[in-house]
Amino acid sequence: MFDYTAESERCLNCVKPSCKTYCPVGNDIPAFLRLVREGRFRQAVRLVGHPFGEICGYVCPRDKQCSGNCILNKRGQALDVGLVEREVFARYPYEVERLGGEMQGLRLAIVGGGVSGVTCAVKAYEQGAEVTVYERGELLSTLSLIPSFRLPEQALLRVKNAVYGKITVENKQIGTQELARLQGRFDAVYVATGLTADYGLGVVGQELACNYKDFLQGDFGVKRVIVVGGGNSAVDCARLALFKGCDVTVVYRRTRADMPAFDREVCSAEREGARFVFNAAPIKLQQTADGLAFTVAETVSEGRGKLTVTDREFTLVADYVVSATGSAFDKTVIGGREVNREDYWQYGNVYLGGDAKGGRLVADAVADGLNAVRKIKEGLCLSTK
Repeated sequence: MFDYTAESERCLNCVKPSCKTYCPVGNDIPAFLRLVREGRFRQAVRLVGHPFGEICGYVCPRDKQCSGNCILNKRGQALDVGLVEREVFARYPYEVERLGGEMQGLRLAIVGGGVSGVTCAVKAYEQGAEVTVYERGELLSTLSLIPSFRLPEQALLRVKNAVYGKITVENKQIGTQELARLQGRFDAVYVATGLTADYGLGVVGQELACNYKDFLQGDFGVKRVIVVGGGNSAVDCARLALFKGCDVTVVYRRTRADMPAFDREVCSAEREGARFVFNAAPIKLQQTADGLAFTVAETVSEGRGKLTVTDREFTLVADYVVSATGSAFDKTVIGGREVNREDYWQYGNVYLGGDAKGGRLVADAVADGLNAVRKIKEGLCLSTK
C-alpha cells in the first residue's frame, strides 16, 4: 500500500520549487506536503483550495508537471505529488462551505457545469456569492466519459457529493438570447461551456462513424474497432475497446511523437494490444458486406504544423469506426464573437474560460475557474491578468 505520509517526507523544501512553477494551478506543493507530513490533512486539502485534487492526481500528466520537475528527478527518484494528492483527497474530501468574503451579495451565473465552471462556482459560493450553474446535462459530464481504469468513479462521486446541495443547478442550454438575459439578471456571467462542436471525420460517409462520446458511454458488442484521432479521448476509446475484448486499430494523421495524448496513455494502449497506424488521413467511409471500409491516405507531416496528403491510399475494415478527432468551441453561444485564445475574454460582465479559452487539461480548467473568481471580484478585464 502506498504510504503517502512517507512520500511527503521526501520533499526537500526547495527554495525555488519547480514543482510549484510547473503546476498549472500554481499549488504551493511544498507547503501541501509539509501539512501532510505533519498529519494536518484537512488543512492540506484546504490549502489546495478546490475540490479536484484527487482527480488531478489521476488524470494530470504529472511527469510533465510537478513530479517531472521535482529536483529529485535528477536521481530518478522524483516525489510522486499526484499520488500523495489523490490519496489525501480520497480520505479527506474537500468540503464546500460558506466562508464569507468579498463576494457577499454578488449574483453569479455560470454557463457550463464542467471542471472550470464548478471550480468558479465553488469558490464564489464560499466567498458569499449566490451562484446558479446552467448545465444542459449532468455536472462534470466530460469527466464521466473518462473510463474507470483511468479515473475511478468514486473519485468523481466525491466531488459531486461536495458540490450538490451547495450551488443551484438548472438543467438548461444557454444560447445567445438567453446569455443576453443572464447579463441583465446577474452581476457577472462566466461562460465555461467547454468544446461542444465536434470536428468529425470531414469525409464522405462520416455519418457512419460513431462519436467518441457515444462510444465511451455506450454498450457495444463488436470485435473490430478503428479509432480515428490522437488525443486522450481517442486513446480512452481504444483502451476501453481493448478492455471489452475488441481488436483495435488507432489511426492518426501525424506521427506518434505528434500525438497530443499523454505518452503514458499511449504506452498503456500499445502494451494492452492496440495497433497504431500513423501518418494516415481519412478519405472516405462506406458500408460493405464485410463491415465498414475506411479508406485513408498516407500523409507527410511536419510536427503539428504542415500536413501533406499523398495519393497513396489503403483501406481498413472494421465493425465500428470511432471519430475522436477533437472538438472546438461553439462561438454561437456568445454571438459568434472572435475569442482571444491567449488571454481571458470579457464582454461587459461576461467572462470566458476553461476549454473554451484553449485549455486542454483538468488543471488548466481549475486554474481558469480560480482566476475568473479573482478577476470578477476585482472588477477588472480578464484580459489584463
